[in-house]
Amino acid sequence: MSKVNYKVHEKNCITEHEPRLLSTPYFKFLASPDTRGVHVYFTTEEASSWCLQNFIKYAVDSEINFEQAVIIFRESLDQLNQFASTPNPIKAFCHNYLEWLKSRAGITIIQECRKYFEATKYQRQSAVLNDTVENTLLLNSKTEIIQAQLQPSDALLSPDPLSPSITIQLSDATDTLPPKTPPQTPRELTYLLNTPNKRPIEKEELWDYTQNNSVICAFALTAKELETEIGTELTKELFSMRDRNPVVWNSNLEEYINDVLKESGENFKNAVINKNYKDIDKGFRLYCEKVLTDFYNLVDVGPTIDRKIGERKHIVYQVSALFKFYERTFLTLDIDWIESHSRPAKLMKSESNSGIVLVDAKATRFSDGLDVWHLEVAGPPYNASNKHILGDSKKTIRTDILNLITILREHLDCDINLATRIKVFNSRLTLYSLNILRDGRFLSCELATAVMPFSFSGRHQYKSVLRMMSIFHDELIKQDELLEKINGSILRSKNVTVRQVLKIPELA
Repeated sequence: MSKVNYKVHEKNCITEHEPRLLSTPYFKFLASPDTRGVHVYFTTEEASSWCLQNFIKYAVDSEINFEQAVIIFRESLDQLNQFASTPNPIKAFCHNYLEWLKSRAGITIIQECRKYFEATKYQRQSAVLNDTVENTLLLNSKTEIIQAQLQPSDALLSPDPLSPSITIQLSDATDTLPPKTPPQTPRELTYLLNTPNKRPIEKEELWDYTQNNSVICAFALTAKELETEIGTELTKELFSMRDRNPVVWNSNLEEYINDVLKESGENFKNAVINKNYKDIDKGFRLYCEKVLTDFYNLVDVGPTIDRKIGERKHIVYQVSALFKFYERTFLTLDIDWIESHSRPAKLMKSESNSGIVLVDAKATRFSDGLDVWHLEVAGPPYNASNKHILGDSKKTIRTDILNLITILREHLDCDINLATRIKVFNSRLTLYSLNILRDGRFLSCELATAVMPFSFSGRHQYKSVLRMMSIFHDELIKQDELLEKINGSILRSKNVTVRQVLKIPELA
């Protein structure tokens, strides 16, 4: 990346060079890998080299775009500045760097970093495209040679014992051609960020908990490990999920969201209510309008929301809008808030267990009166304790299992092949699903991850937030269609049923 020379007026007091760590004893400092909400870059690169330029060089090889990279860099510095365990010289550096990024020199560096990022991405994409074209041309040439060699010559027009083998060779050659890759969505939209609200599956205590409850966490396993657990076909299906757009997420909706998020002030408000976009799902378009308007009303006077707030205020200010507007737009769920009783938890009631479990929010489906989603926010938006995060992670897994079993108890004689597609959901600003497998184990998957912005300048994060909600919407529609199919099918399946998998005896 080319160096930038600045002509700085003394009156403006703008630092010419990026702030650097001044305390030599901390030059080799690394953030702890267990630090939540801090990018892995800060856990592998020494503090003496921390700067936006180096981070962008690091991030250019990932699947995130430039805006996301800058946001992640800022969020990581801010998190390190908030943690009590961070040494004071590191805190001072993080604070100074965040302030410097707001200066004229900082803005110039960001612009230069953008040019480098986009140019590098373009070069690499061009190289991949060239390789693809060359490989395609080479493959076409080989195919033409093979076809030319296999054309029936005059010598082969008469019956020949070699003809069958030639036919077989042609078939074999055709079968070995690589399958065409279907169009994929930009993976940056589904990049699963490392956020404070994710389940810390790397913690041994949580891993043991999932194992003891027969839960396979797909997001914690490699493809090979997952194949061993659930088979090749299901593994392929899970890995292809991130390359499929929800039905409502089309290019027109994406264009609308992009156009809104690039505006500011009154232009932002006007762009939100702009009705000139065609072929967008009306319900989801209205939902986006409600969410974005609510966000603007939070930051129109004071453009920054304080991070030093409690869990409940964070829920009320930022998280609740996503789901209260979903409830009032689509009218398929009844959502209850703040320390709401989980009804399926009553399954565990005994002399030693009250069966009382309270969740931050839950959604009951109108069609059958069953809980299909719940929400846990693992503490305040800054400096949440590991104990709180770990406790809530166990709680969400347990509540998922109880919600799913309650639904399955309504369909005990359903064919297990259909029942494995019944899901329940929970959110920690990562959307998770849980379903049962044919052998009675449970499968937990990450469907999408989002980060809520704390300032108007971070509004671009709403693209991933709204896409997460489009996935949530799409999955709920699929579940309604599936249950309609199950309820309309023959009552008792001739194949293995839910009753047999859960080992529930029939009543006499």
